[in-house]
Amino acid sequence: MPKNSKGREVAQIIPSKCMGCQVCAGVCPVYAIDMVEGVARIDPETCVGCGKCFDACPVGAILFEKPRKKKAEVKKEEISPFADYKGVAVFIEACDGVGAEVSWELIGKGRELADKLETQVFGFLPGSGVSEVAKDAIAYGCDVVYVIDSPSLKTYLTQVYAKAMVTICEQVKPEILLMGATPLGRDLSSAVATPLGTGLTADCTGLDIDMKDRLLLMTRPTFGGNIMATIFCRDHRPQMSTVRPRVMKMPLKDNSRKGEIRHLEFEAPKELSARVIEFTPKVAGGEDIAKAPTLVVVGKGACNVGNFPMFEELARLLGGTFACTRPVVEEGALPYMRQVGQTGKTVAPKIYIGIAVSGAVQHLVGMQGSEKIIAINNDRRAPMVQIADYALVGDYVEIVPKLIEGLKARIPSIKGGGG
Repeated sequence: MPKNSKGREVAQIIPSKCMGCQVCAGVCPVYAIDMVEGVARIDPETCVGCGKCFDACPVGAILFEKPRKKKAEVKKEEISPFADYKGVAVFIEACDGVGAEVSWELIGKGRELADKLETQVFGFLPGSGVSEVAKDAIAYGCDVVYVIDSPSLKTYLTQVYAKAMVTICEQVKPEILLMGATPLGRDLSSAVATPLGTGLTADCTGLDIDMKDRLLLMTRPTFGGNIMATIFCRDHRPQMSTVRPRVMKMPLKDNSRKGEIRHLEFEAPKELSARVIEFTPKVAGGEDIAKAPTLVVVGKGACNVGNFPMFEELARLLGGTFACTRPVVEEGALPYMRQVGQTGKTVAPKIYIGIAVSGAVQHLVGMQGSEKIIAINNDRRAPMVQIADYALVGDYVEIVPKLIEGLKARIPSIKGGGG
């Protein structure tokens, strides 16, 4: 085919065949065809090589070869760099042969996530003398428990535990790794994420799956608890998250469940950057508000030390204990161990009674797992009143004594404050 000065292939008229019908001139989009003495003529410099004149000519008087379309390259199915990563893993924290409750809570959540991904739940259990803990992990929902049982893991040391966890992760390659946001878990999680070269989202309050990309959606409070952010880790595996105790629901234990326990070899670090000189057990002091079935929680609006005995009595009548919000601790009225909220303890009592608790996001994050919420507040527009199952709007100084009186009347054994 002829080309113009720009190298573009253009159409060419066969004068002996042209009958001067001008159809080609009528369809040319760039007006490159005119008639000279009754015969069509194409200006090669104007022609764009579209071929419309060739298609329209009724007598075949135009030479033009339409360029063949290149066959589209069939893209090979892209293989995910994370194809080898499978399963939802849970770090099982154990102390003195007993598994931490947060580990069982995370196994329950891990089971839910794994069912969506159609994969298994793994337990990662480093420790010493943890055979019974491994059986418990199966009972709570693990399909396979990977155990490193070593004397070097009897007492927690970050360096040793981190190497044990990295060893398990490198052999098993879990898609997701969940850890409890306990003091131990918070310390260990970052020490594991760093050598694995992956991301870590801490203190999550919600976990879900984006089914399209198999991404773990990790939701946590941010900007001081003023907003909830959902974070995902697209470019690294495993996807790691820590979750505070009492945030996830405890699954039912089923001792009849079948699973597999696999023991892995482990060589402890020969040189340690730290060593345990002495271990002193924590002396129990006061009640653990995280385990109380009923909590009476005092907010800033009721921070009057003179009324605290009244609140304690209400909590005792309901078989629970007494707690508070952060402002009460900052006032020095109660110790930190009594604080509920994002910077305090996460609780999930059967009954939560908030007395003059406004309901700041930071506090709500720490008690959102409560089964029944009762608010006592003189501000009906307070966030705590809005989310409560039952709200008593009024002055707590009048309401609480009536509650105590009513409870004593209903329970003869404690009438008059006895028993």
